[in-house]
Amino acid sequence: MRVLVIGGGIGGLTTALALQAAGLEVEVHEGAGEVRPLGVGINLQPHAVRELTELGLGAALAAIGVATRELVYASRFGQVIWREDRGRAAGYHWPQYSIHRGRLQLLLWQAAEARLGAARVRSGHRLAGFTQDAGGVTAHFADGSLARGDLLIAADGIHSVVRRHFAPEEGPPKWNGAILWRATSEAPAYLTGASMVQAGSHDQKFVVYPIAELPDGRRLTNGSPSCASRPTGPGRGRTGTGRAGWPTCCRPSSVGTSAGSTCPG
Repeated sequence: MRVLVIGGGIGGLTTALALQAAGLEVEVHEGAGEVRPLGVGINLQPHAVRELTELGLGAALAAIGVATRELVYASRFGQVIWREDRGRAAGYHWPQYSIHRGRLQLLLWQAAEARLGAARVRSGHRLAGFTQDAGGVTAHFADGSLARGDLLIAADGIHSVVRRHFAPEEGPPKWNGAILWRATSEAPAYLTGASMVQAGSHDQKFVVYPIAELPDGRRLTNGSPSCASRPTGPGRGRTGTGRAGWPTCCRPSSVGTSAGSTCPG
């Protein structure tokens, strides 16, 4: 059986590696012209690490991520509300990893090239549509090329061409009112050196955790301030992304200086 995986992100590549390990013939078709280590921090929970470990990637994950030791909840003043162990420290057989999203994707991409063959892991292959018949499915790409398979798996992200085919009236995703800024910095280790901290409240909080160890003992650290905005201008129905209706505390210029404020109810 030949499987066409549309999308070379984390989900698509992991699916391709798992299917290849099960003995299936797999092709990956990624729309981006070049796969680069873009993004910031994400977290892999133990059940996800188990799957990647069984695909032979456990040592590689340990080399590029941080095995999260604990999760700490704190007030906006830094007062500890709750802390709990994570990963192996919490009794799981597999760790939880905080890791750079782009580095994880590149690791999976390289593993797919090695196992499937570079010719079957293709970038610059943006899906334009597909057709089905009794014998299988044909993928049609924007460059005019075709790929034939017995099965097509859609892993082509939030703007999925395949999803739009099956749900043409669905429309774009609706904004849930959350505003989030993402960044990484090289910073000294804090607490255990592998601690995730969430400080603040639902309306305004800051999440920070290390995602890689640096040679000098510091950490590449992910920081994410966020605000639960309730827009009052156009797009109030959680469908708009314009800034005109943002509360003052949710404007980027004030996030670092208004830790004591909250968004109005």
